[in-house]
Amino acid sequence: MPKKTLIAACAAALALIVAVFVVSWAILFHSFSNIEAEEARQSTVRARLALQTEARELQVVAQDNGQWDESYAYVQGERPTFVDDNLGRKALDPLDVQLIWLFDDSGRALVKLTTHNAPAGKLTELSPETLRTLGRYAKVLAPDSGPVPTARLMRLPDGVIVFSAVRVRRTDRLGPGIATLVFGRYLDAAIVRRIEAASQTPVNLIVFDERGVAETALPEPVTNWLRSAGSRTPQKAADDTFVLTRRGPTLASYALLRDIEGRPVLLLVNEVSRVALQLGKRTIMWIVVVLAAGFAVLVAVLLTQLNKSWRARVLAQRQWLEQQRKMSRLARRDSLTGLPNRVHLQRVLPRLLKRAQRERSPLALLYIDLDHFKNVNDSLGHRSGDKLLATIAQRLRSCVAAHDLVVRMGGDEFVVVVMLLPDEKVVNSIAERITAALALPMDVDGVRMAVSPSIGISVFPEDGSDPEQLLKQADIALYHAKDRGRGHHQFFTPELNTRLRERVELEQAMRRALEGNEFSVAYQPCYDLQSRRVVSLEALIRWRGPDGSFIPPSRFIPVAEESGLIVEIGAWVLRDVCLQLSEWQRAHVPLVPVSVNISVRQLEQVPLANIVSGLAQELGIDADLLHFEITESAAMQNSEQHLGSLQALRRLGSRILIDDFGTGYSSLSYLKHLPIDTLKIDRAFVRDMVSDANDAAIVRAIVAVAKSLGLQLVAEGIESAEQLDSLAALGCECGQGFYLSPPLAADSCAALLWQLRGQPRGADHRLRLLNPSA
Repeated sequence: MPKKTLIAACAAALALIVAVFVVSWAILFHSFSNIEAEEARQSTVRARLALQTEARELQVVAQDNGQWDESYAYVQGERPTFVDDNLGRKALDPLDVQLIWLFDDSGRALVKLTTHNAPAGKLTELSPETLRTLGRYAKVLAPDSGPVPTARLMRLPDGVIVFSAVRVRRTDRLGPGIATLVFGRYLDAAIVRRIEAASQTPVNLIVFDERGVAETALPEPVTNWLRSAGSRTPQKAADDTFVLTRRGPTLASYALLRDIEGRPVLLLVNEVSRVALQLGKRTIMWIVVVLAAGFAVLVAVLLTQLNKSWRARVLAQRQWLEQQRKMSRLARRDSLTGLPNRVHLQRVLPRLLKRAQRERSPLALLYIDLDHFKNVNDSLGHRSGDKLLATIAQRLRSCVAAHDLVVRMGGDEFVVVVMLLPDEKVVNSIAERITAALALPMDVDGVRMAVSPSIGISVFPEDGSDPEQLLKQADIALYHAKDRGRGHHQFFTPELNTRLRERVELEQAMRRALEGNEFSVAYQPCYDLQSRRVVSLEALIRWRGPDGSFIPPSRFIPVAEESGLIVEIGAWVLRDVCLQLSEWQRAHVPLVPVSVNISVRQLEQVPLANIVSGLAQELGIDADLLHFEITESAAMQNSEQHLGSLQALRRLGSRILIDDFGTGYSSLSYLKHLPIDTLKIDRAFVRDMVSDANDAAIVRAIVAVAKSLGLQLVAEGIESAEQLDSLAALGCECGQGFYLSPPLAADSCAALLWQLRGQPRGADHRLRLLNPSA
């Protein structure tokens, strides 16, 4: 090649390299700078979301306490011990509530307490300066109508708080509010740590004083930005963020937070690593090195340049593929426990089934659900629940072999795929080992707890040949394991599928029965055991299908409870009983109270007292003619939650009865706080009390408990004269059973009530009832 041509070619190559360098530097540096700025903004967004989460938690606590009959009564001066009972340190510290201010519509402060800077375990009153600051906002804190306001920020003399204010109303939220309740948390180091943990980025909070001046010196660009942001309206400035570009290993982003008046109150500062820019610089330098090497080789051997370019492309492709593999692995992992997730199971299970089929070895799929895990989240919070899930994941992983697969399906559900099994019998021992491992106490935030799993098991190839079928069969087995009482494991069998199908059909039949009026109500009399006179009736639901077949309550009531139909069925029974009482009243039939069985779902989902009051007013009957029975085990579940509903029923004049007493393992400390009037001894103890000394002792103990608590006692299932005499001798006031009377249709029950009028006490009505001609 001529010398001039070579020089020109070299000059052209050099110019090309310089041009490429300049363009690459401009484009790549700009791109990586944008990435940095976006990452900084996103870190600020995550931190603000974490702060908003704190605010939402506080809002829930404020609503729970403000829209509560207890709070309403205290404002009206009816509950002087409300503050001591409900607003002590033991109640406030777990909720992170550090400031409580309750004031009525006249501006009078009813509660003005704080844990901030207070001695351990104590509460102090808010300072006069703090009360004056709070008083300025009294009229704008919580509207009396409209949506519940979101939590906001407020500057107080001793710090900045995030607060939520709600109007104090009754639990049913009817009527206007009569006071305003304010709950607050100081933005202290504890909140900063929680924000940092949630956003996974260092966070600093800079407070502004009353003049809007930051408590610490700020860089000049930030000061200029704050001056510009402060001139905008609060609505436009609410999401303002500013990224400070500077030299160094980190990049700072700032977010301006305003108080209730729209004035700057906090500056939220995040610092993120400048990894993106460093990567960009390394990439640019790498490009320059490759181009320089290419220029040197181009002058010597053009072929070598082409070879190097090819190698560079291969390296870039490998790096891209490796990055894709990393992203794919992250997409198939559960971020909380580190276990493979549902997506991974869907991808890998078909291969595992082919391998098991090829090697002709069984493969078992264990579907695990943690019993009552919701109670952990409700009582200790989701953070503790997440820690418990992570511990459970570790224990599950340690219970099985290294080649087995443990997957978190979501929530509190896990799947274990057990491979290389010698036979199916080993699966039973694995399920028992998992149950035993999870039963060992675990320490979560200082609380020792144990969980019981319900496990459904399907086996390949007996229970299915494809992943979807195996998962479905294991899920069916899990359903039946829970149906057995939880804490069990259940292998799939075809009969389980049949039973599930029958259960679904029964649920559909119940829905048709409600529409077709196939249900009816029978009434079983309850007698005074001394006078042998009817003192009350118990309403019992009966179901006779279109073909005339009788479906026993023991078969359909559990299905109704589980499906939620018990709420509709309970409402139907209550209305039917009220209609019957109204009919008897118009016919001047002598009336006695009628007890109606209610379920936990009714207490939780419907305003039962309002419904009873409405029916009584509509049909012209007295609400005190309606008594309500709830099982002992149901009364013990969420007793605090049900307390308000039961008390509301008693205020109407109704009596509350505990059914099946003696079988629910209730705590007497809970029992004495429940608003109950009567205990019903379960028929299991009455049945054998004459021949079994243990049952007789239990009945004697229940009688003693009832008398000590001032409760009436009713014995169920009296089937013989010996049982009746024994119960009367022990001091049991009332009883019911087939010996006294079976459940009666409404017409027969009315005849019995007419028959009893005017008869002397002690007459044996059982014979007249069973033999109408007598």
